[in-house]
Amino acid sequence: MASNDAVFQRRNKQIQDAIDGQNLKQALNLIEKRMKKGEDTAWRAHILSRHVDEAHHKRGIAETLDLCKRDPPATDLDTIEILHQTLERQDGHEDTMRGLWERAAKAKPQDLEIQTTWFSYAFEGDDWKSAQKAAMSLQTNFPKKRKYYFWAIFLSYLVSIDARSSDADRKLFGTLAYRMVSKAADSVPFDPKELLSMPRAIQNPEELFLLIKIFQSQQRHAEIAKVLDSENVGLSSRIVQNDWSFVGTKLESLVNAGMWAEGLSYAKSLLAIPDDEAGQRNIQERDDWAVWNLLVMAAENVNNPEAITDAQSFVQKFIDVYPKSRNARLARLDLTHWNFKSGVLKSHDLFATCQEYFDCNRTKLYCFTDLVGYLQPLDKADLAKFVEHALKSQKNGNEQGLADSVSKLTINDPFKGVPMINALKIEYCFQLSSDESNITRQRVEDFVARCFQLYRETERPERDSESSTIESQPSDDLCILAAMCLVRFNGTEQNIRDITLIRAASILEHLILDSPHNYMALLLLVRIYLLLGAGSLALKTFSKLSVKQVQFETVAHNLFTRLATIHPHSAPPVEGAEHKDFDPQSALVQALYFYRSADITSGRHRGNGLEYGSYANVDGTIDLQKRLRDSICRNCGHSKSGECRDW
Repeated sequence: MASNDAVFQRRNKQIQDAIDGQNLKQALNLIEKRMKKGEDTAWRAHILSRHVDEAHHKRGIAETLDLCKRDPPATDLDTIEILHQTLERQDGHEDTMRGLWERAAKAKPQDLEIQTTWFSYAFEGDDWKSAQKAAMSLQTNFPKKRKYYFWAIFLSYLVSIDARSSDADRKLFGTLAYRMVSKAADSVPFDPKELLSMPRAIQNPEELFLLIKIFQSQQRHAEIAKVLDSENVGLSSRIVQNDWSFVGTKLESLVNAGMWAEGLSYAKSLLAIPDDEAGQRNIQERDDWAVWNLLVMAAENVNNPEAITDAQSFVQKFIDVYPKSRNARLARLDLTHWNFKSGVLKSHDLFATCQEYFDCNRTKLYCFTDLVGYLQPLDKADLAKFVEHALKSQKNGNEQGLADSVSKLTINDPFKGVPMINALKIEYCFQLSSDESNITRQRVEDFVARCFQLYRETERPERDSESSTIESQPSDDLCILAAMCLVRFNGTEQNIRDITLIRAASILEHLILDSPHNYMALLLLVRIYLLLGAGSLALKTFSKLSVKQVQFETVAHNLFTRLATIHPHSAPPVEGAEHKDFDPQSALVQALYFYRSADITSGRHRGNGLEYGSYANVDGTIDLQKRLRDSICRNCGHSKSGECRDW
């Protein structure tokens, strides 16, 4: 039997080699010889369908369709695959392809190879409906393999969320997925000591995540919370074992379901101040913004006037015990902000809370980002007062200003200057960029000079260190602030504008010498060079943004937009650089190659993920593939590649 298979494979390879070499006449001769010996083959129709002559092409398609409709249906796997490949090259025969596999599977229900091959073709081709039928056939005919049951659930879910599906199909397959996965959850025994006797019961977190995905797609958020409260598959079950990712899912479900009373109670239970040592260790994990956010949202939305006051008291008690908790202080800030918007508190109350938050967290880089949204409702006078307070803030109760504290920076403690960096960010955001029309040139120069002064007083790693080991430093933000300020206020006259942009580029080039991996600086530098029309320098800098080639999808539009006019020809070769670093055509080719290789790699990963039952990851990979196929950067690359060739 094995020798016969080897003979057939050798003969088929001869035909395929002839087809690949565009020698269709030789391929037909080989087929005719086999047909004279009584072999029934689909090769002839396949070869004719590839013929450039219209008559031969139509004849090949007609013969293929006749073979597909033949009764009894074709059940030889090689024949089915050839027919499938023939129809796959033509438009409008999707239903015939599905029917070809479906009829073969019905004719040989116990032929595992036919059904798994059918599933593979459909799944790899994003034909979720056909793959769902194949999975249902597999789980029906091979019930001992439990993975086929969950494949059927997962594919039903994919059909239900597919934009190409009709409303009726989305409803039908969504209901099917919901019922099947609910049955799998109900089959889990309640007694943790009892073995999982039901083969189609949920047995691991990945399968529970699949249930959550299905429920989320149907807006069944309250049911998710109920499931996670159950004894058999809930948070305390043997399957979950209080995994924090599922706790986060429950928090999200309570918010989406609008279960504010339950959410408020649950958040308080998670954040309750523990008395024992084990609880003290757990509180660090539970001090999560997702928990505090639920507490705040529930207090703001629950129909109880005392809820806000009670929540504020709860937050204050937590801060008294854990004064360094960032999330607790953010929660208090959020509650104050809500009371201000509701008219309960005045602007000076919000100002005082923001000021207190700054004083407690000014040494943290996240301080500015946390405060921006809460400072915006304040009027100009309050903002000016806050900026003045931030700039004059003192450290450790000393009268020494923050500018002096920066001069004491050491390599071992690079965060001592963060308070002034946060203060300068607040000044830039609320006094420079927000009042652009009234900012004088002298004000801009003064701001840039202060950034430079602080940067010079900052000690940094030696430049002779390995560039791969030099991490970005907090003081990098000073150069970025200075460059941003120059770019924003670069004047209206062309010569002044160009000089200002060149100054900004020089600042960032200097920064990159100290911090070669500062992503923000590199990206801003690419934009500045494009504004200056220096396409070759922009291309050279863009190559440094490479992080697993993701830059082609995330920021490539900054470079490739109008690249054909800014940098139409290759620059002179640069020593030590790759061709893509100075030749725009090569850069575009590599960008497009990234998308092609991403399709192949992600397709392989989703197949492996399905085999191992990692359904949430497979769903994410499918979504990633779709976004990459519809990518604006990808389409931009295709169009610009043509423009560069035209030049």
